[in-house]
Amino acid sequence: MGHLLPRRASLLFILIMSFGHAGAAAAQDRLCDPGGEDCRAILINYIRNEMVAIDVSFWFMEDARYTAELIKKRNAGVPVRVLIDPRANAEYPLNTDRLRELQTAGIPMRKWLGGSILHWKMMLFHGQNVVEFSGANYSADAWRPATAIPYENYVDESIYFTSDTAIVDSFRTKFDDQWIDPVGWADYANITTPPVRSYSISPQDPSLNFPPWENFRTRSVSAFQAEQRAIDAIMYRITDRAYTDDIVTAAARGVHVRLITEPQQYRYVSRIWHSWNVDRLYMAGVEIKHRAHAGLNHQKSVILHDQDGTTPGDQTMVIFGSSNWTSASASSQVEHNIFTAKPDITAWMIDQFERKWNSTGGIVENTPFVPLPPDAPSKPLPAIGATGVASSNLKLTWFGGPWAHLYDLYLDTNPNPSRLVATNLTEPPSKNASSTFSFTLPIVLESGTRYYWKVVGKTMALRTRSSPVWSFTTAGTDPTPTGDVVLYASEAVSRAGAWTVESDATAAGAARIRHPNAGAAKVASASAAPANYFELTFSAEAGRAYRLWIRGKADGNSWSNDSVFVQFSDSVTASGAPTYRIGTTSATDVNLEACSGCGIAGWGWQDNGYGTGVLGPLIYFAASGPKTMRVQTREDGFAIDQIVLSPTTFITSSPGALKNDTTILAK
Repeated sequence: MGHLLPRRASLLFILIMSFGHAGAAAAQDRLCDPGGEDCRAILINYIRNEMVAIDVSFWFMEDARYTAELIKKRNAGVPVRVLIDPRANAEYPLNTDRLRELQTAGIPMRKWLGGSILHWKMMLFHGQNVVEFSGANYSADAWRPATAIPYENYVDESIYFTSDTAIVDSFRTKFDDQWIDPVGWADYANITTPPVRSYSISPQDPSLNFPPWENFRTRSVSAFQAEQRAIDAIMYRITDRAYTDDIVTAAARGVHVRLITEPQQYRYVSRIWHSWNVDRLYMAGVEIKHRAHAGLNHQKSVILHDQDGTTPGDQTMVIFGSSNWTSASASSQVEHNIFTAKPDITAWMIDQFERKWNSTGGIVENTPFVPLPPDAPSKPLPAIGATGVASSNLKLTWFGGPWAHLYDLYLDTNPNPSRLVATNLTEPPSKNASSTFSFTLPIVLESGTRYYWKVVGKTMALRTRSSPVWSFTTAGTDPTPTGDVVLYASEAVSRAGAWTVESDATAAGAARIRHPNAGAAKVASASAAPANYFELTFSAEAGRAYRLWIRGKADGNSWSNDSVFVQFSDSVTASGAPTYRIGTTSATDVNLEACSGCGIAGWGWQDNGYGTGVLGPLIYFAASGPKTMRVQTREDGFAIDQIVLSPTTFITSSPGALKNDTTILAK
């Protein structure tokens, strides 16, 4: 569709239908874009031209031009009524002055008492049969460009003026409903007798939506679910996942979704769930842009391009008004919205969106969204360097900052911890900007041992930032053994990928760990971040030579199912150089078959050497204390039940037979 500049749109009065109403001959809809035209002048002209009655309702009013014009009409004998919410004064102090001016002028005023705010922004001109409503607050910068260059500096809005009698009458009735309500509203100023209706009661136009009496979210989500082709949204604030859940679902079924939103909200600490939702949409493939022009994107509008896939052509509907995608805007704040399929209104909205998205107005109005990382996690407990820390049921606590919602936890005896203890730990819905996160370790730590740990915080767009490495020391004495280390592989502290613990009466502890045979090719080299592995923990002495033995069984006694890579947390060479380290591609490998053609039969013991009678390199460690061993898949179809690190007993000989072994070592 061709681009329609708001300067042309400022001349666009849309003739919709004829109706019978005193003083009016036709219903007209008019949309105003403050990026390129002076919408304030239009509104003030309506105030100046009104000769019968004016009704006003707002969250806040900062621009004294409006109060001055309203007071002039009051002084000229035109009745003016105002619905307000004084709670806005704390955040918008100029509102205090505007309320005082209206009160001093003798204008009757009522205030909202509900738990959530009055979020209307409307004026009704009874004699002209016109109502104005939108998301635009009555501030000096919201209704016209701030500079002489269109779209350079402005507040994104779509401001609606209409003389459609069904819509105007709906506002007449809804305003009266609130004016006379003795429960939700209270007199604020210049009311001496019980408030009464000014208009006859009219049915509500079905296109309108008035929270909290009607749920905006329910109606919006229903429209999202019905959409067949494309959704284009401009949304200032997004904190309710019910909206984004259905947008994600729509995108997944092939609906093309574009979103323009406000960068200030993306890092607004008081609204941390906005970034959570925007990042989720980004990961779901929604195309997103952030405001790039000076000013603010405060608009709330949605274009649904085809609401009925069974009817030829696009059945377009637009949603706009005062509600954001928030829980409060859905059902507790006082809001006004419209769901309309009027062709010229939908065309205007489409033209406006395309101009903003493609920056065809001569200014770059919006730029592609780039997800930001979270803050680095901080404030660890146990405190940095703490001693005497409990070895079991240890709760680790940290502050993830406002933007992290997922965490990976690393803990090791290595000063550069590489053992992943937990992944994608998830913040609860109760998270706020100052809350901390806690996780109880599912493992028992060694006594008298210094542990190092770090936390990697992640946003919902999977942008990451790591904490520094922290440390603590557990209570008790160092349990480092001086003899053989015997491990039952089925007791792995962590598993990833296809490794599975299986019952096996012939295995140590009657269980084995196995990567089932899927016919995959042999892995050429170890990975720094493997998909398939398991880990065991043990203690060993620094500088002491250990022989590595594994008892394994190959599926089908096949040589193509008989090898693994092995890595450690702080292994070194005999001269002290790092080697075979977790988190690197360096590893020692164990092949069950002793040589090419030697054959395999049942359980068998093998070290990390290859060739009949050939022993592999010895394993050394940089420091005494707890260690982590990682076993990576080299060939699938391999099962393991025992792993031995021996500094004495088995330093030169195997714990058991190479074929058909039945040896079970005590731990």
